[in-house]
Amino acid sequence: MLISQVLNNNVILVEDGGKQKIIWGRGIGFKAHAGENYKLKSQDKVFSAISDDDKWLASFKKLSEEVPRKYFELTEKIIQLAREEIDANFDEHLLIPLTDHIFFAVKRYDMGLELSNPMLFDIKRFFSQEYKVGKQAVSLIEQVSGVSLSDDEAGFIAIHLVEYKIQQSDSSIKNFSNFMEISNGVNNIIEAKFGRKFSENSIAVSRLMNHLHYLILRTNSKKNETENENQNDSDLLKLLCQHNRKAASCLNEVVYYLQDKLNYNFSDSDRLYLLIHIIHVTS
Repeated sequence: MLISQVLNNNVILVEDGGKQKIIWGRGIGFKAHAGENYKLKSQDKVFSAISDDDKWLASFKKLSEEVPRKYFELTEKIIQLAREEIDANFDEHLLIPLTDHIFFAVKRYDMGLELSNPMLFDIKRFFSQEYKVGKQAVSLIEQVSGVSLSDDEAGFIAIHLVEYKIQQSDSSIKNFSNFMEISNGVNNIIEAKFGRKFSENSIAVSRLMNHLHYLILRTNSKKNETENENQNDSDLLKLLCQHNRKAASCLNEVVYYLQDKLNYNFSDSDRLYLLIHIIHVTS
């Protein structure tokens, strides 16, 4: 490994096989210089660096001077957990903001400054996968810090995961509040149409929202492309609409709402899968 840069007394940037890596070890930067070879020690921790991203590297350097290494390692575990539980390509870009959030959440707790999460109820319903990872993250945080954070904090971690997915997508929707607004809008249309509330823990609602969020995240990459219609999907859509007229009417209201919000032309395949989820939610 060839040292590219000494970030501080405990952190160096190296080049290894054409890839940049960050090595964190006690005192390894002391008297080290760029251009020297470095031999990895058993107690060292290796982090992947974002290639050619000076801003990310500067942020890592600054945060590593304030935050203990164990929080970076903890966040890596949470990111890996998110990769396993959620259909998204979480990478090292998430390491810095999530480590920063977790460390200062623990510090706030020690100061008696726990924050309530006003969106927690909707996060549980509309972002169940991310909330599940948030709950597991809170458990991991307690193992590392000894601090037992609340469900509110699990919700805040879920928001970080959702925001990352939004930022990495082609969607015209670029912030969590708009994502939440659209999720609530669709939910309100369905509840108004059928005249009842749906359970916070409903698996069908969770599946509907997962599908909706996937649809939102890919709208720009497929905007106004309806030429590749699937005839089987079109036929099945007609059949289901005939046998589920109230759900079909609800579908039309949902699609009208989403077209206005997303500037997206819905194919029959899009409508079919939304209708199937609406039927499952309301049956």
